[in-house]
Amino acid sequence: MTGIPPTSDRDAAIAWCLRLREGDMPPHAAEALELWLAGNEERRDHLDAALAVWDAVEQEADAPELLALRREALGAIHRAGKRRWVHAGWGRRPLQAAVAAVALLSVSLGTVLWRGQDGEQYRTGIGERRVIVLADGSRLSLDADSQASVAFTSQRRTIVLDRGRARFKVAKDPLRPFAVHSGGSVVVATGTEFSVERLAREVRVALFEGRIAVLRDTDHGRSSEMVRRDGHIVTAERVLTPGLELRMPTVGNVGNVGAVRPAAASEGMEDGQISFERETLAVAAERMNRYAAGRRLDIAPSAVNIRVSGIFNVGDNEAFAQAVAATFPVRVASDRDTITITGVHSPI
Repeated sequence: MTGIPPTSDRDAAIAWCLRLREGDMPPHAAEALELWLAGNEERRDHLDAALAVWDAVEQEADAPELLALRREALGAIHRAGKRRWVHAGWGRRPLQAAVAAVALLSVSLGTVLWRGQDGEQYRTGIGERRVIVLADGSRLSLDADSQASVAFTSQRRTIVLDRGRARFKVAKDPLRPFAVHSGGSVVVATGTEFSVERLAREVRVALFEGRIAVLRDTDHGRSSEMVRRDGHIVTAERVLTPGLELRMPTVGNVGNVGAVRPAAASEGMEDGQISFERETLAVAAERMNRYAAGRRLDIAPSAVNIRVSGIFNVGDNEAFAQAVAATFPVRVASDRDTITITGVHSPI
């Protein structure tokens, strides 16, 4: 008997995908595949989907989060052995290992990478961080609960940070500027290291190495981002040097520059903790929420500008709220989904 062992159509499609990508099939195996597909569009759809996933892995082979899964799937199919594709007495365990490896790979691709018309998109969940090596060798480090899309051409490298925070270590390529768009602002670099954070009321850019240009998208095109420094308004490029952070309001035309704060200097939370240094309660809550799978913090307008400092355990919003209540004139109210912090001069 030739063909594939009795499994679900989806598992069988994954097995055929592995066989096709392993190399040339002998004629009898190709005939068995045609017989399996004959007159069954659902089976063909399963096979097309499995091949698309495998091809995506080939194209993103340098991405660290995919390397181990790719090796596991390849090893599983080689352990299964070619003879198992053409004889009735297959060992079930090797095939199941191959199926499981590629199924796991499919799940990983579904949660990490999906393709759109403009390139690749990456995202992280609550409490999850991820490092992606991009096609040009640049490194993208996504903080928790963040999302970014990537589109590279022969002329430009474009990133859109849709939410959250990302840190970039840009591979040098003077002929292809590296541009990060977020909240109406554009950061352009050719080879440098910086981070961009998209918050509810502002976008923050922290420069760690090299030089960047920061622009503002307007109805009339792009203009240099303006910054207030020492009583004067100048362009961001004139004042933004390594170790400084630019804070640009989503409403308004002039940003501010200050020293890089601890949360911006790190890749995210470290050792299960996150630190703040005179950070507004609104921003601190946004960052805490990226790591909290339970009740989320909601800061009332009367408390958004309170400034907090300290080191807190990520994921423990209740303890954070209690610490704030013990230090500042606020009230805390909780329901099943939310912890609300309100200034005492405003009713809850």
